[in-house]
Amino acid sequence: MKKSFILSIAACIPLLAADQIGEVTVKDNVIDRLEKAGTLKDTIIKTEVVTEKEIEKKQANSLSEAIENEPGIQSAKGCSMCGMKRIRINGLKGEHTTVLIDDVPMHSTVSSYYGMDAITTAGIGSIEIARGSGASLIAPEAIGGVINIKTKRATKNGLYTDLAFGNDDYCKLSIVGTGISKDRKSSATVAAQYNKQGQWDADNNGVNESPELENHSLSLRFSRDITDNDNIDIKVSGVKSDVFGGPVTDNHHGAMQDKGEPKFADDDVRKQYTGHLLGTLESITTEREEVLSRWTHQIDDASNFVATASAAFQTQDSIYEGDDYANDDKTYYGDIRYSRMLNAYHFITTGVSIKQEKMDADSIALFQTAGITQDDFNMASYGAYIQDIWTPMENLEVSLALRADKVTVDWTDQKAKGNEIDKMLVVPRLHIKWDHNRNWTSRISAGQGYRAPLTFFESEHGILDKGFGVNIDNVEKSNSAGYALSYDDSRLTATASTTWTQVDHLAYINEDDFSVPTLENYDKKLNTWAMDIVMGYQLSKAWSIGGSYEHYIFDKEYKNAQFLAQIEDRAKLMIDYEHNGWAANMTATWIGSRDLSAYGYEGWNRLADVGDLSKSKSVDAPSYYTVDMKVSKEIDKNFTLYAGAKNIFDYTQAGDEDTPLFYDADGNYDVGFIYGPLRGRQLYVGIQAKF
Repeated sequence: MKKSFILSIAACIPLLAADQIGEVTVKDNVIDRLEKAGTLKDTIIKTEVVTEKEIEKKQANSLSEAIENEPGIQSAKGCSMCGMKRIRINGLKGEHTTVLIDDVPMHSTVSSYYGMDAITTAGIGSIEIARGSGASLIAPEAIGGVINIKTKRATKNGLYTDLAFGNDDYCKLSIVGTGISKDRKSSATVAAQYNKQGQWDADNNGVNESPELENHSLSLRFSRDITDNDNIDIKVSGVKSDVFGGPVTDNHHGAMQDKGEPKFADDDVRKQYTGHLLGTLESITTEREEVLSRWTHQIDDASNFVATASAAFQTQDSIYEGDDYANDDKTYYGDIRYSRMLNAYHFITTGVSIKQEKMDADSIALFQTAGITQDDFNMASYGAYIQDIWTPMENLEVSLALRADKVTVDWTDQKAKGNEIDKMLVVPRLHIKWDHNRNWTSRISAGQGYRAPLTFFESEHGILDKGFGVNIDNVEKSNSAGYALSYDDSRLTATASTTWTQVDHLAYINEDDFSVPTLENYDKKLNTWAMDIVMGYQLSKAWSIGGSYEHYIFDKEYKNAQFLAQIEDRAKLMIDYEHNGWAANMTATWIGSRDLSAYGYEGWNRLADVGDLSKSKSVDAPSYYTVDMKVSKEIDKNFTLYAGAKNIFDYTQAGDEDTPLFYDADGNYDVGFIYGPLRGRQLYVGIQAKF
């Protein structure tokens, strides 16, 4: 990470020392007034919220851990060596999930395969999840839905620290400081985190099922009311993530030098690894820097103007089983919007936006030596939108939005001249909220979305040493419709919902009909259905219980277009206790059995068995359950001790079922036969301090 960037953040930390730590609170600033008036936040859309307290209960270090097993969310592991994860919403692919930072689309497909574990939880105030195509006015490419990470806003001077240690090299240190100025017009939040987890090798064959992960992050958010009607909000952040996977060794440098092919005893991936360390090594270093700025101007009591600009710079430096690969990704975004309350019934928002992304890749082994076509691209999207929130009566709200975008994509090293994608798109969305009475509420949604395919990592878990081809002639398009019915009283909350999504021109990698693996559009419309019910009940002042059940239905063709098995059935039970300084929670999660052959899974454990179907790996993925627990005790008003366990019964795929390693039909070694947990029991103890 650039030294100048760290110093620029560190230079801002003294802002927090403007006052002694106390109970001074910011009141009635520009942002608060607009949010209370309802002129900045759309509350019609069905949105699940993961609070700061719930993130603590999960002992979550990263975004993927914070939202894992939330309704409609699957944090799918795609590689046992590199740790690549895809966050799926409603069963859609990982690239169909849009991640926003404070309502801004700063992440892209490129950052979605390693960046989800690199986004640390220090400084996160909440995480909002909206499911369905067109769920976000500013991110129509969210075919599956939107995850919006809300940075913690400073409301008083304070300092929070969290230190934890556990087995298998687990450790975490996070520090969050908040401060406000004496005139109450300035506020700042500084957050830093370091966390690490070691390799996991449940079957003791010398090759891990889950890699070592080490993260460093630092961020600053500064807000200032420069006038009574104007607010400037700036956030800068940086993260460095190191993944080391493959051979189980503490000698990382030695593994980098030990070249050779992967080799197992008796050519059986279930037995001891006997080959050169570099033959299984996958090492990925990701560095990311973000800058976000926003100017909010309250014109009068009925209207406001918001201008937003952001930039994200990400680099990846990798070794995949001996082959080097690096890329440099730059994303720029700008948005200008005007909102006005026309009368008691109509609230209008209109705006324009621009998003540009450029990715340049390099590889000595693949591009310079082997002459493989590079996967560089340039993408640009220019859009305009309008939304009307209509309130014809007190218990009915209707949001109707229309967005038009000009989208271009150029894979700069491909043979085609100019843009492979050059499209003008118009996408609508509709949301209706109807309060039947004080307890019952219906929400109806319908919308369209689009997404321009960008990179081969969307459909693979690593680089392709056979080459990169592009035969894309269209963007992915989606139609989505959903219904949710909610009940809420003083003790019981419950929501039942269903969502249908259809995707046209789905992008996938075709390895059969071209001389090199080629990214192209699927020629059929593919459908998914998601159904779930979520309930919570306050048993007493101290005890509460909750649960959920989810069921997903996928087209046969959609399953076949995946390279990761989907969750089809999932149930969750949660029990919470909080009284007299004690707090405890338990979460049990059950995953139903699946037929992996429907997702194209095929493989063998022994090289000599390749081609013999009677000796292939089982494609009947069994059902399983995991249990997480955490207990904490307040020592006094400042200090809290806690202890917990993730996956307390130590169930893992490799330890209890089968290794994720395999030989494919061509006899090639691979690492993605994944359908169950790859990490076992994680024990930890820690201490929190709040001042």
